[in-house]
Amino acid sequence: MSAPPGKTTFTLAEAAELLSCHKETLRRAIRNGDLRAAKLGRGYRISRMDLEAFWTASGGGDLFGREGGADADSVSREGVRKKEKKKRRSEQLSLPGTLDSDK
Repeated sequence: MSAPPGKTTFTLAEAAELLSCHKETLRRAIRNGDLRAAKLGRGYRISRMDLEAFWTASGGGDLFGREGGADADSVSREGVRKKEKKKRRSEQLSLPGTLDSDK
């Protein structure tokens, strides 16, 4: 399936068909924070920009071609999101009395 020109949001089923994957794969990516989506009622809507960024970050090529692909600004925003996520994972909590300044 190819995305119609001008279409800016996709349902989970449409996105899964575009990426040739199962809807549950995309649900997991949303829950993990790898794919941004808006929850509307019982379903999700995924923006074209976020779908492109997810696809590119997952190792895919140009998903929509030049007419609707992610621009440099959206790709750089995705890079910032990944760095922030990685930073959050690497932060460690310290228990009271175990700080380096207490030594």
